[in-house]
Amino acid sequence: MIILHGFSSSNYYNVVKHVLLHKNCEFQENKLFPKDPKLLEISATGKVPAITSSIGTHICETSVILDYIEDVYPTPSLYPLSSDDRALTRQLVKIIELYLEIPSRMLLPTLLQGREPVPEISEISYSSCKRGCVIINNLCSMSPYLMGAELTIADIFLRYALTIPNAVKQFWSGKDPLSLIEGLQNWKNMMRKSEISRKIDEERKKDRAEFLARF
Repeated sequence: MIILHGFSSSNYYNVVKHVLLHKNCEFQENKLFPKDPKLLEISATGKVPAITSSIGTHICETSVILDYIEDVYPTPSLYPLSSDDRALTRQLVKIIELYLEIPSRMLLPTLLQGREPVPEISEISYSSCKRGCVIINNLCSMSPYLMGAELTIADIFLRYALTIPNAVKQFWSGKDPLSLIEGLQNWKNMMRKSEISRKIDEERKKDRAEFLARF
């Protein structure tokens, strides 16, 4: 049985949890926050999420964890059949991370501390996210999922990666780069209706107070 380490306010933790639930994997959750000494015993980088495999191997870094889960639990698959399409799916996930989630994270301390952002940082964050949204829009079909007719890991990844851009877009002077992704709202409505999404959203809501108290 896999042990999933982290906390429900972590977007990447929820990506991994969503995948495990989708694949009907048996797993246990172990609540750990960054800077917890116990986390360093499990995660080489000191970051969440991390997992411990059924034979006791500790694995960190979200993309590595997702590849491991796909290898060990190949069905139902969250990747297309062809090698080319699988590569394109991984490419989209990496673009979402590098050009949307990470740039918006630059403003997360501002949000959590309740202060005004540094204008230069706000502009860099907005410009990077705008570029990411243009790229994502060009790569996605929204028919009805990002890569076509079937749910893929890219859909799950984007669903939770959008959390921070949605939270910090108030600092982008009324500009919303997410509007550049055509069909995004319909896709979001579709994704939030799943039983797994509702379960994770409810648990994240319950844990939000503890998360804010710590950070």
